[in-house]
Amino acid sequence: MSARKLNRSLVLLTAVLSLAFGACTRDEKNENDPKQRLTDYISTSFSIRDVSDRTKLEAYLTGGAKNRLVAWSEDQFRQAFVENKREKVKLAIREVKPVSPNRTDITYELTYIDQGRGPDARVTTKRMCEMTLEDDKKWYIREVKNIKELIEYKNEVSIVY
Repeated sequence: MSARKLNRSLVLLTAVLSLAFGACTRDEKNENDPKQRLTDYISTSFSIRDVSDRTKLEAYLTGGAKNRLVAWSEDQFRQAFVENKREKVKLAIREVKPVSPNRTDITYELTYIDQGRGPDARVTTKRMCEMTLEDDKKWYIREVKNIKELIEYKNEVSIVY
């Protein structure tokens, strides 16, 4: 076997093993890391395509956050998650603050394009998320508070007098 073929085989084997190892450990790691759980929830919220996907979001929530989502009608959920015209641009975790062994507060900024607010409207929100560890196993989102929101419009015209 030539060196080039051997190298390709090793690269392929490494890729396959990385995928297999990642698949085996991903769920456990995500549930035990509050930052990763929040990141996964946000990614999931941008990938909702049907009202039946509501249970995917509920799996990340507890307390007040879950109660509010469960109380929404199908139409409210559809409008907020299915029919929206949002596209995630960037998520930046700004601060992770352990409050107790079972509670961590995470401050983050989320930037996304929201066609529902206007053509190419770019929204940046800063939020604080209270995460709670339940049964010493999984982290859940208990509460999310808005800190600030900025909306930028592409090709916005400013007139100064």
